[in-house]
Amino acid sequence: MTNIRVAIIGWGNVGRYCKYVIENTIDMELAGVIRRETSLKNFDEELNGVNVASDISELSDVDVAIVCVPSRVAGDKVAQILKKGISTIDSFDIHSEIIETKKRLDKIAKQNKAVSILGAGWDPGSDSVIRCLMKMVNPHALASTTFGGSKGGRSMGHTVAVKSISGVKDAVALTLPNGAGQQKRLVYLELEKGADFNNIAEQIRQDDYFKSDPTDVIAVKDVAQYDTLNHGVEIEQRSEDVFQKYKLEGINPLMTANVLISAARAAYRATEQGQYGAYTIIERPLVDFIPGSLEDQLKEY
Repeated sequence: MTNIRVAIIGWGNVGRYCKYVIENTIDMELAGVIRRETSLKNFDEELNGVNVASDISELSDVDVAIVCVPSRVAGDKVAQILKKGISTIDSFDIHSEIIETKKRLDKIAKQNKAVSILGAGWDPGSDSVIRCLMKMVNPHALASTTFGGSKGGRSMGHTVAVKSISGVKDAVALTLPNGAGQQKRLVYLELEKGADFNNIAEQIRQDDYFKSDPTDVIAVKDVAQYDTLNHGVEIEQRSEDVFQKYKLEGINPLMTANVLISAARAAYRATEQGQYGAYTIIERPLVDFIPGSLEDQLKEY
């Protein structure tokens, strides 16, 4: 059996965990890692023996690219790679822009005989599958999704959004459960010298990532003591006759990486079948995400 050759685009927390997952997956191999050109000279022991480049064209025989960059730039990066005829996976998490982004990428993917699966983290992503399953079991009830887990968790997308604001030296954005399908945000900031805290706090609260939730912003000397890689979610659906509950807690970038790598397998299989285009995770057969033959999958599940 030929292994699926996967490239990692971006070398942050998710990219690092993707490498770990690929190395422990029976039908995958790492084709290489793409970093910013300015980062190529930075030594990283984890990349010993790995093909590292600044452009995916410098890697050979890439079947699927895992795009591990912030959601606000992910769409353009995915489009660039699709135009090279390489299938892509990403964990785009701006829910309100998924349909528009999917339509744009679908045309490019079909023109270049490639497959793109977007929003393939754990929310949107695997949580989307759970909400669909709950809808199957009870079509007339609504599911509520509460983020943060039992202790609150670090939101990668929210943290990146805060770090991009001028005057922010470092930051961590935590999500905490706030009851009945609601959550609140807690942002810890390290500020650059002379930065205006009140102005930055207002920018955060008006950002699309934050403006729908209560958000507290606190300036600290060192955000490291407040940081965590953990996160979680609870999804519930209640009616008079049926109660369903799903709970997930763990290392946020690892959970994301696991879903991304599974989605890479699904994209590769879709490409083999000539089913080119852009898809969300709930549009592809679940069996395509799992390693092994269909017969083996049916026996296990």
